[in-house]
Amino acid sequence: MHPGARMELAMKSNGTPTLEPELQAMFAELDRRALAGGRRLTLRAWLDLAETWRILDTLRHCRGNRSAAARALGIGRRTLYTTMEKLGIESSWAAVPPTREPA
Repeated sequence: MHPGARMELAMKSNGTPTLEPELQAMFAELDRRALAGGRRLTLRAWLDLAETWRILDTLRHCRGNRSAAARALGIGRRTLYTTMEKLGIESSWAAVPPTREPA
């Protein structure tokens, strides 16, 4: 597993889980930016952002190899493709327009 792949939960003295202070600050900043932009993120929007970030980060780590990324994420390749489509993540080779028209 590469750095940043795990989120640690700390436990309060009463056994309630809490995020590390650095993660709390990061999420608060994201929320502040969203509010400054005039929008309030729903839970689904937060989850989509987190999922998109995790997939893109893993794809970068795997140098665009979607099969390797799916293995690293612990999901099937087809599941990764479907999730990428749902989130609007395109393969870099699919996003590049053709340089000339076919003859």
